Amino acid sequence: MRPSPLLLLVLVGCTPPPEAPVPIADPAGWMVAHADAFLSDRGQRRAWLESSLWQPEVPYARKRLDGYALPNGGWDALPEMAARTAAVQTDGSTGPWRTLPATPPSDIAGWRALGERVFHELPMRRDAYVEWLADRPELWARAGVQTEDGALGGLTRFVDWRGETRTGITCALCHRAEGQPGRAARGLDLGWARARYVESRGQAPGAYADWGRGRMDVTDDPVDDPLAIADLWTVRWQSHINTSGAVRLDTPAALAIRFETQFITGHAFATRPPRHLVWALAIYVLTLDRPPSAVPVDHPGAAVFADRCAGCHDPERGYAGDLVSPAGFIGQTGPAFSPMRGTGYLKVPGLLGVGEGGPYLHDARFDSLSALVEAGHPYGDPPPPAQAAALVDFLRHL
Repeated sequence: MRPSPLLLLVLVGCTPPPEAPVPIADPAGWMVAHADAFLSDRGQRRAWLESSLWQPEVPYARKRLDGYALPNGGWDALPEMAARTAAVQTDGSTGPWRTLPATPPSDIAGWRALGERVFHELPMRRDAYVEWLADRPELWARAGVQTEDGALGGLTRFVDWRGETRTGITCALCHRAEGQPGRAARGLDLGWARARYVESRGQAPGAYADWGRGRMDVTDDPVDDPLAIADLWTVRWQSHINTSGAVRLDTPAALAIRFETQFITGHAFATRPPRHLVWALAIYVLTLDRPPSAVPVDHPGAAVFADRCAGCHDPERGYAGDLVSPAGFIGQTGPAFSPMRGTGYLKVPGLLGVGEGGPYLHDARFDSLSALVEAGHPYGDPPPPAQAAALVDFLRHL
Protein backbone atom coordinates (compact mmCIF):
# COMPACT_ATOMS: atom_id res chain seq x y z
CA MET A 1 0.00 0.00 0.00
CA ARG A 2 1.07 3.58 -0.62
CA PRO A 3 1.73 5.89 2.35
CA SER A 4 -1.29 7.90 3.42
CA PRO A 5 -1.50 11.62 2.52
CA LEU A 6 -1.28 12.49 6.21
CA LEU A 7 1.98 10.53 6.58
CA LEU A 8 3.37 12.26 3.52
CA LEU A 9 2.49 15.64 5.02
CA VAL A 10 4.47 14.74 8.13
CA LEU A 11 7.42 13.46 6.10
CA VAL A 12 7.70 16.67 4.08
CA GLY A 13 7.31 18.84 7.16
CA CYS A 14 3.87 20.34 6.45
CA THR A 15 1.40 21.16 9.18
CA PRO A 16 -1.61 18.89 8.67
CA PRO A 17 -5.00 20.53 8.09
CA PRO A 18 -7.66 20.19 10.78
CA GLU A 19 -9.20 16.81 11.31
CA ALA A 20 -11.72 16.06 8.60
CA PRO A 21 -15.31 16.54 9.77
CA VAL A 22 -17.47 13.49 10.27
CA PRO A 23 -19.77 13.28 7.22
CA ILE A 24 -23.47 13.86 7.94
CA ALA A 25 -25.43 10.87 6.68
CA ASP A 26 -28.34 12.96 5.36
CA PRO A 27 -27.04 16.48 4.61
CA ALA A 28 -30.22 17.57 2.84
CA GLY A 29 -32.36 16.41 5.76
CA TRP A 30 -30.02 18.26 8.13
CA MET A 31 -30.51 21.42 6.10
CA VAL A 32 -34.30 21.18 6.16
CA ALA A 33 -34.13 20.78 9.93
CA HIS A 34 -31.81 23.79 10.34
CA ALA A 35 -33.39 26.12 7.78
CA ASP A 36 -35.05 28.40 10.35
CA ALA A 37 -31.75 28.92 12.14
CA PHE A 38 -30.02 29.98 8.93
CA LEU A 39 -32.83 32.31 7.92
CA SER A 40 -33.40 34.05 11.24
CA ASP A 41 -30.46 33.52 13.61
CA ARG A 42 -27.55 35.79 12.72
CA GLY A 43 -25.48 34.51 15.61
CA GLN A 44 -25.81 30.92 14.39
CA ARG A 45 -24.81 31.88 10.87
CA ARG A 46 -21.76 33.63 12.30
CA ALA A 47 -20.82 30.54 14.29
CA TRP A 48 -21.14 28.34 11.21
CA LEU A 49 -18.98 30.75 9.22
CA GLU A 50 -16.24 30.86 11.82
CA SER A 51 -16.06 27.09 12.24
CA SER A 52 -15.74 26.60 8.47
CA LEU A 53 -12.83 29.03 7.98
CA TRP A 54 -10.01 26.96 9.42
CA GLN A 55 -7.32 29.46 8.37
CA PRO A 56 -8.89 32.79 9.41
CA GLU A 57 -5.77 34.77 8.47
CA VAL A 58 -6.19 33.96 4.76
CA PRO A 59 -7.52 37.08 2.93
CA TYR A 60 -10.50 35.12 1.58
CA ALA A 61 -11.48 34.21 5.15
CA ARG A 62 -10.63 37.62 6.58
CA LYS A 63 -12.91 39.41 4.13
CA ARG A 64 -15.85 37.19 5.12
CA LEU A 65 -15.13 37.44 8.81
CA ASP A 66 -15.06 41.23 8.49
CA GLY A 67 -18.39 41.47 6.66
CA TYR A 68 -20.67 38.47 7.19
CA ALA A 69 -23.22 38.01 9.98
CA LEU A 70 -21.84 40.78 12.17
CA PRO A 71 -23.86 41.82 15.25
CA ASN A 72 -24.81 44.99 13.37
CA GLY A 73 -24.43 46.19 9.79
CA GLY A 74 -21.98 44.44 7.50
CA TRP A 75 -23.20 42.51 4.52
CA ASP A 76 -26.53 41.76 6.22
CA ALA A 77 -27.39 45.43 5.68
CA LEU A 78 -27.04 45.19 1.90
CA PRO A 79 -30.25 45.48 -0.12
CA GLU A 80 -31.71 42.14 -1.16
CA MET A 81 -31.43 41.42 -4.87
CA ALA A 82 -34.64 41.01 -6.84
CA ALA A 83 -35.36 37.34 -7.53
CA ARG A 84 -36.82 38.17 -10.94
CA THR A 85 -34.97 37.01 -14.05
CA ALA A 86 -35.44 36.21 -17.72
CA ALA A 87 -33.66 33.91 -20.16
CA VAL A 88 -31.33 35.39 -22.78
CA GLN A 89 -32.83 34.25 -26.07
CA THR A 90 -30.67 33.19 -29.00
CA ASP A 91 -32.23 35.92 -31.15
CA GLY A 92 -30.95 38.52 -28.70
CA SER A 93 -34.29 39.20 -27.07
CA THR A 94 -35.24 38.81 -23.43
CA GLY A 95 -37.54 35.92 -22.58
CA PRO A 96 -40.56 36.11 -20.28
CA TRP A 97 -39.76 37.36 -16.82
CA ARG A 98 -40.04 34.81 -14.03
CA THR A 99 -39.97 35.34 -10.27
CA LEU A 100 -38.54 32.94 -7.73
CA PRO A 101 -40.76 32.28 -4.68
CA ALA A 102 -40.45 34.78 -1.83
CA THR A 103 -41.20 32.25 0.93
CA PRO A 104 -39.24 29.14 1.99
CA PRO A 105 -40.55 25.68 1.07
CA SER A 106 -41.84 23.33 3.76
CA ASP A 107 -40.31 20.00 2.76
CA ILE A 108 -37.20 18.57 1.12
CA ALA A 109 -38.87 18.12 -2.28
CA GLY A 110 -39.87 21.79 -2.30
CA TRP A 111 -36.42 22.92 -1.21
CA ARG A 112 -34.74 20.86 -3.90
CA ALA A 113 -37.09 22.06 -6.63
CA LEU A 114 -36.46 25.66 -5.62
CA GLY A 115 -32.71 25.03 -5.56
CA GLU A 116 -32.85 23.68 -9.10
CA ARG A 117 -34.47 26.91 -10.26
CA VAL A 118 -31.86 28.99 -8.43
CA PHE A 119 -29.09 26.95 -10.06
CA HIS A 120 -30.43 27.82 -13.52
CA GLU A 121 -31.97 31.26 -13.02
CA LEU A 122 -30.34 33.42 -10.33
CA PRO A 123 -27.25 35.43 -11.40
CA MET A 124 -24.31 34.57 -9.15
CA ARG A 125 -22.14 37.27 -10.69
CA ARG A 126 -22.03 39.81 -13.47
CA ASP A 127 -19.05 40.67 -15.65
CA ALA A 128 -18.81 43.26 -18.39
CA TYR A 129 -17.19 40.85 -20.83
CA VAL A 130 -20.02 38.33 -20.39
CA GLU A 131 -22.62 41.00 -21.17
CA TRP A 132 -20.57 41.89 -24.25
CA LEU A 133 -20.45 38.21 -25.27
CA ALA A 134 -24.21 37.78 -24.85
CA ASP A 135 -24.77 40.34 -27.62
CA ARG A 136 -22.44 38.61 -30.12
CA PRO A 137 -23.94 35.34 -31.40
CA GLU A 138 -21.09 34.84 -33.85
CA LEU A 139 -18.79 34.17 -30.87
CA TRP A 140 -20.98 31.78 -28.87
CA ALA A 141 -19.87 28.51 -30.45
CA ARG A 142 -16.17 29.32 -30.17
CA ALA A 143 -16.60 30.41 -26.56
CA GLY A 144 -18.42 27.18 -25.76
CA VAL A 145 -21.67 28.82 -24.68
CA GLN A 146 -24.43 26.23 -24.85
CA THR A 147 -27.85 26.90 -26.29
CA GLU A 148 -31.02 25.02 -25.48
CA ASP A 149 -34.67 25.59 -26.34
CA GLY A 150 -33.87 28.92 -27.97
CA ALA A 151 -31.93 30.33 -24.99
CA LEU A 152 -28.32 30.69 -23.86
CA GLY A 153 -27.51 28.20 -21.12
CA GLY A 154 -26.18 29.74 -17.93
CA LEU A 155 -26.85 33.39 -18.79
CA THR A 156 -29.75 35.35 -17.41
CA ARG A 157 -31.17 38.85 -17.50
CA PHE A 158 -31.93 40.54 -14.21
CA VAL A 159 -32.64 43.98 -12.77
CA ASP A 160 -29.81 45.19 -10.56
CA TRP A 161 -30.01 47.27 -7.39
CA ARG A 162 -30.05 50.49 -9.45
CA GLY A 163 -32.98 49.35 -11.56
CA GLU A 164 -30.89 48.62 -14.65
CA THR A 165 -31.37 45.45 -16.71
CA ARG A 166 -28.14 43.47 -16.77
CA THR A 167 -26.88 40.07 -17.91
CA GLY A 168 -25.36 37.72 -15.36
CA ILE A 169 -23.91 34.24 -14.95
CA THR A 170 -25.78 31.43 -13.22
CA CYS A 171 -24.30 28.26 -11.76
CA ALA A 172 -25.40 26.41 -14.88
CA LEU A 173 -22.94 28.24 -17.14
CA CYS A 174 -19.96 26.37 -15.68
CA HIS A 175 -21.61 23.38 -13.99
CA ARG A 176 -24.04 22.03 -16.57
CA ALA A 177 -23.05 20.32 -19.79
CA GLU A 178 -24.93 18.22 -22.33
CA GLY A 179 -28.12 18.67 -20.36
CA GLN A 180 -26.57 17.26 -17.17
CA PRO A 181 -26.57 19.52 -14.08
CA GLY A 182 -23.41 19.14 -12.04
CA ARG A 183 -21.25 18.23 -15.00
CA ALA A 184 -18.37 20.65 -15.63
CA ALA A 185 -18.70 22.65 -18.84
CA ARG A 186 -15.34 21.53 -20.17
CA GLY A 187 -15.96 23.12 -23.56
CA LEU A 188 -16.44 26.58 -22.08
CA ASP A 189 -13.71 29.05 -23.05
CA LEU A 190 -14.50 32.32 -21.34
CA GLY A 191 -10.82 33.23 -21.31
CA TRP A 192 -10.93 33.41 -25.10
CA ALA A 193 -14.11 35.50 -24.91
CA ARG A 194 -12.58 37.82 -22.34
CA ALA A 195 -9.50 38.26 -24.52
CA ARG A 196 -11.71 39.27 -27.45
CA TYR A 197 -13.57 41.73 -25.22
CA VAL A 198 -10.32 43.30 -24.05
CA GLU A 199 -9.11 43.57 -27.67
CA SER A 200 -12.38 45.27 -28.62
CA ARG A 201 -11.48 47.98 -26.14
CA GLY A 202 -8.08 48.52 -27.78
CA GLN A 203 -6.04 46.62 -25.19
CA ALA A 204 -3.74 43.61 -25.36
CA PRO A 205 -5.52 40.33 -24.52
CA GLY A 206 -3.00 39.47 -21.83
CA ALA A 207 -3.19 36.11 -20.09
CA TYR A 208 -6.89 35.57 -20.72
CA ALA A 209 -6.24 33.95 -24.09
CA ASP A 210 -4.18 31.26 -22.33
CA TRP A 211 -6.91 30.09 -19.95
CA GLY A 212 -8.05 27.36 -22.32
CA ARG A 213 -11.30 25.43 -22.39
CA GLY A 214 -12.74 24.21 -19.13
CA ARG A 215 -10.90 26.75 -16.97
CA MET A 216 -12.10 29.85 -15.13
CA ASP A 217 -10.73 32.51 -12.82
CA VAL A 218 -13.47 33.94 -10.60
CA THR A 219 -11.16 35.04 -7.78
CA ASP A 220 -11.48 38.79 -7.36
CA ASP A 221 -7.80 39.57 -7.01
CA PRO A 222 -5.11 40.97 -9.36
CA VAL A 223 -3.53 37.56 -10.01
CA ASP A 224 -4.49 35.55 -13.09
CA ASP A 225 -5.01 31.99 -11.84
CA PRO A 226 -7.64 30.11 -13.86
CA LEU A 227 -8.55 26.68 -12.54
CA ALA A 228 -10.26 23.65 -14.00
CA ILE A 229 -14.04 23.80 -13.62
CA ALA A 230 -15.13 21.07 -11.25
CA ASP A 231 -17.94 18.55 -11.42
CA LEU A 232 -20.36 18.96 -8.52
CA TRP A 233 -21.46 15.37 -8.00
CA THR A 234 -19.20 14.68 -5.02
CA VAL A 235 -19.69 17.85 -2.97
CA ARG A 236 -21.70 16.03 -0.30
CA TRP A 237 -18.72 13.74 0.41
CA GLN A 238 -15.99 16.36 0.44
CA SER A 239 -14.45 17.67 3.62
CA HIS A 240 -13.39 21.01 2.10
CA ILE A 241 -14.31 23.23 -0.86
CA ASN A 242 -12.46 25.83 -2.92
CA THR A 243 -9.41 24.55 -4.76
CA SER A 244 -7.16 25.39 -1.81
CA GLY A 245 -9.65 23.94 0.65
CA ALA A 246 -10.23 27.31 2.30
CA VAL A 247 -13.74 26.32 3.44
CA ARG A 248 -14.18 23.33 5.73
CA LEU A 249 -17.51 21.57 5.26
CA ASP A 250 -17.99 20.73 8.91
CA THR A 251 -21.73 21.30 8.41
CA PRO A 252 -23.82 21.65 5.24
CA ALA A 253 -24.47 25.27 6.30
CA ALA A 254 -20.88 26.05 5.27
CA LEU A 255 -21.85 25.38 1.65
CA ALA A 256 -24.83 27.74 1.81
CA ILE A 257 -22.68 30.47 3.36
CA ARG A 258 -20.09 29.90 0.64
CA PHE A 259 -22.81 30.42 -1.98
CA GLU A 260 -24.25 33.48 -0.25
CA THR A 261 -20.87 35.19 -0.09
CA GLN A 262 -20.19 34.25 -3.73
CA PHE A 263 -23.31 36.15 -4.77
CA ILE A 264 -22.29 39.14 -2.67
CA THR A 265 -18.74 39.36 -4.05
CA GLY A 266 -19.96 38.53 -7.57
CA HIS A 267 -22.19 41.60 -7.44
CA ALA A 268 -19.43 43.88 -6.14
CA PHE A 269 -20.85 44.09 -2.58
CA ALA A 270 -23.84 46.05 -3.85
CA THR A 271 -26.53 43.51 -2.98
CA ARG A 272 -27.11 40.13 -1.36
CA PRO A 273 -29.30 37.22 -2.45
CA PRO A 274 -32.51 36.23 -0.64
CA ARG A 275 -31.23 33.89 2.01
CA HIS A 276 -33.77 31.10 1.47
CA LEU A 277 -32.63 30.87 -2.15
CA VAL A 278 -29.00 30.10 -1.32
CA TRP A 279 -30.14 27.55 1.28
CA ALA A 280 -32.21 25.88 -1.44
CA LEU A 281 -29.26 26.01 -3.84
CA ALA A 282 -27.04 24.23 -1.32
CA ILE A 283 -29.65 21.50 -0.85
CA TYR A 284 -29.86 21.04 -4.61
CA VAL A 285 -26.07 20.77 -5.04
CA LEU A 286 -25.78 18.36 -2.12
CA THR A 287 -28.33 16.05 -3.77
CA LEU A 288 -26.97 16.16 -7.32
CA ASP A 289 -26.31 12.76 -8.81
CA ARG A 290 -24.65 11.67 -12.01
CA PRO A 291 -25.93 8.67 -13.97
CA PRO A 292 -24.92 5.44 -12.21
CA SER A 293 -21.31 4.48 -12.76
CA ALA A 294 -20.67 1.48 -14.95
CA VAL A 295 -17.58 -0.12 -13.43
CA PRO A 296 -17.62 -3.79 -14.44
CA VAL A 297 -17.58 -6.33 -11.64
CA ASP A 298 -14.03 -7.43 -10.77
CA HIS A 299 -12.51 -4.79 -13.05
CA PRO A 300 -8.72 -5.36 -13.12
CA GLY A 301 -8.10 -1.66 -12.61
CA ALA A 302 -9.87 -1.69 -9.24
CA ALA A 303 -6.89 -3.29 -7.50
CA VAL A 304 -4.52 -0.78 -9.08
CA PHE A 305 -6.80 2.04 -7.92
CA ALA A 306 -6.91 0.61 -4.39
CA ASP A 307 -3.10 0.55 -4.27
CA ARG A 308 -2.30 3.87 -5.91
CA CYS A 309 -5.33 6.14 -5.55
CA ALA A 310 -7.76 5.16 -2.80
CA GLY A 311 -5.65 6.71 -0.04
CA CYS A 312 -6.77 10.14 -1.30
CA HIS A 313 -9.84 9.32 -3.43
CA ASP A 314 -12.00 7.28 -1.07
CA PRO A 315 -14.49 5.04 -2.96
CA GLU A 316 -16.85 5.22 0.04
CA ARG A 317 -17.01 9.01 -0.29
CA GLY A 318 -17.66 9.40 -3.99
CA TYR A 319 -13.94 8.99 -4.72
CA ALA A 320 -13.30 12.32 -2.95
CA GLY A 321 -11.09 12.96 0.07
CA ASP A 322 -9.30 15.37 2.37
CA LEU A 323 -6.63 17.99 1.70
CA VAL A 324 -3.16 17.04 0.52
CA SER A 325 -0.02 19.12 0.40
CA PRO A 326 1.09 20.54 -2.96
CA ALA A 327 4.72 20.13 -1.98
CA GLY A 328 6.64 17.56 -3.98
CA PHE A 329 4.44 14.58 -4.40
CA ILE A 330 1.57 16.03 -6.44
CA GLY A 331 3.58 18.62 -8.36
CA GLN A 332 1.19 21.58 -8.09
CA THR A 333 1.63 24.78 -6.14
CA GLY A 334 -0.22 27.74 -7.71
CA PRO A 335 -3.73 27.55 -6.18
CA ALA A 336 -2.33 26.47 -2.82
CA PHE A 337 -0.50 29.78 -2.51
CA SER A 338 -2.85 32.21 -4.25
CA PRO A 339 -2.91 35.70 -2.69
CA MET A 340 -6.57 35.46 -1.70
CA ARG A 341 -7.17 31.81 -0.87
CA GLY A 342 -3.81 30.17 -0.36
CA THR A 343 -3.80 27.69 2.52
CA GLY A 344 -0.71 25.72 1.55
CA TYR A 345 -2.97 22.83 0.54
CA LEU A 346 -5.05 21.59 -2.37
CA LYS A 347 -8.45 19.96 -2.18
CA VAL A 348 -8.66 16.39 -3.44
CA PRO A 349 -11.32 16.39 -6.17
CA GLY A 350 -13.95 13.69 -6.43
CA LEU A 351 -13.59 11.36 -9.37
CA LEU A 352 -17.19 10.51 -10.27
CA GLY A 353 -17.48 11.27 -13.96
CA VAL A 354 -13.74 11.78 -14.35
CA GLY A 355 -13.76 9.69 -17.51
CA GLU A 356 -15.99 12.16 -19.33
CA GLY A 357 -13.10 14.38 -20.35
CA GLY A 358 -10.29 16.66 -19.23
CA PRO A 359 -8.58 18.89 -18.47
CA TYR A 360 -7.16 17.16 -15.38
CA LEU A 361 -5.63 18.46 -12.15
CA HIS A 362 -6.48 21.87 -10.74
CA ASP A 363 -4.18 23.62 -13.18
CA ALA A 364 -5.51 21.59 -16.14
CA ARG A 365 -2.06 20.42 -17.17
CA PHE A 366 -3.20 17.06 -18.61
CA ASP A 367 -5.67 16.66 -21.46
CA SER A 368 -6.24 12.95 -20.99
CA LEU A 369 -6.38 10.34 -18.25
CA SER A 370 -3.66 8.37 -20.02
CA ALA A 371 -1.30 11.34 -19.86
CA LEU A 372 -2.09 11.84 -16.18
CA VAL A 373 -1.48 8.21 -15.21
CA GLU A 374 1.61 7.86 -17.38
CA ALA A 375 3.09 10.96 -15.73
CA GLY A 376 3.03 9.09 -12.44
CA HIS A 377 0.44 11.12 -10.55
CA PRO A 378 0.79 11.54 -7.67
CA TYR A 379 4.00 9.76 -6.67
CA GLY A 380 6.17 10.15 -9.76
CA ASP A 381 6.50 6.45 -10.54
CA PRO A 382 4.02 5.48 -13.26
CA PRO A 383 2.50 2.01 -13.07
CA PRO A 384 3.65 -0.67 -15.56
CA PRO A 385 1.88 -0.34 -18.93
CA ALA A 386 -0.66 -3.12 -18.32
CA GLN A 387 -1.61 -1.69 -14.92
CA ALA A 388 -1.75 1.83 -16.35
CA ALA A 389 -4.13 0.72 -19.09
CA ALA A 390 -6.34 -1.10 -16.57
CA LEU A 391 -6.40 1.92 -14.24
CA VAL A 392 -7.31 4.34 -17.04
CA ASP A 393 -10.15 2.09 -18.17
CA PHE A 394 -11.40 1.79 -14.57
CA LEU A 395 -11.41 5.59 -14.21
CA ARG A 396 -13.30 5.98 -17.46
CA HIS A 397 -16.13 3.89 -16.02
CA LEU A 398 -16.55 5.87 -12.79
